[in-house]
Amino acid sequence: MRLRRELVPLSRSLISTLLALVALVAPDSTLSQTAAKPGDTALRPKARDVEPRVTSQAAADLLRPPAAAGSRYDPRAIDWREVPPWRQTSFFGIRAEGQLFIYVVDCSGSMIDDNRLVRAKSELRRSVMNLQFPQRFQVIFYNDRPLSWPGDIPRSADLTAKSQMNQWLRLIEPDGETDPRGALGLALAQRPDAIFLLSDGEYPDGTVEAVARKNTRKVPIHCIDLSGGQAGDQLSRIARDSGGQYASRPPRSDEVSP
Repeated sequence: MRLRRELVPLSRSLISTLLALVALVAPDSTLSQTAAKPGDTALRPKARDVEPRVTSQAAADLLRPPAAAGSRYDPRAIDWREVPPWRQTSFFGIRAEGQLFIYVVDCSGSMIDDNRLVRAKSELRRSVMNLQFPQRFQVIFYNDRPLSWPGDIPRSADLTAKSQMNQWLRLIEPDGETDPRGALGLALAQRPDAIFLLSDGEYPDGTVEAVARKNTRKVPIHCIDLSGGQAGDQLSRIARDSGGQYASRPPRSDEVSP
């Protein structure tokens, strides 16, 4: 009984000593748990904290964040050196980005003046020939009604389609009045990345407003005026309303028939 009474204070003293030792060792043990060790997977950065590794230009294009609203079709907001050839094209000096392009080209009677239709066909051939797979394209001529490339669907930018287009172009002659509404309706229904609209004359009243109503997706319509401004402001308004570009391309002296 006496021995038990002597051991109780000793046990209490031992417990106090152990608690003091634990208090001293705890900070060090905490640090040792958080110290990085080779092969320690617990402290590796989380996947969302790691910057993605880009191994190719194509991967970089996919990882690039979308452009800010209002700048997608601004040529000054695009570094064309970073855009792969199979994601861009140009028509009469206007560049556009995408993989599906539709060319809407005036073939009305006035396009015979100053070899305008000849110039339009020549630039159309150049632009289409530079397209690359997996890009696609469609061509729609118009006077007072649309005249689509047979098939009415976009074609892959392969040699077969390009050759067929060249043969079809030989059948197109200038004739009729000028109204792009039907042709643009067909073009917009195919949901392209961009439309090139070429003309040399004024459009019927209400054309600009009708085009804006149909273009609910705000597809950029890049407008080219081959008359050097004689077509009025309708083309520039269509371009501005859609977020596209406008260019006046009058003929050079060597392109005009004597």
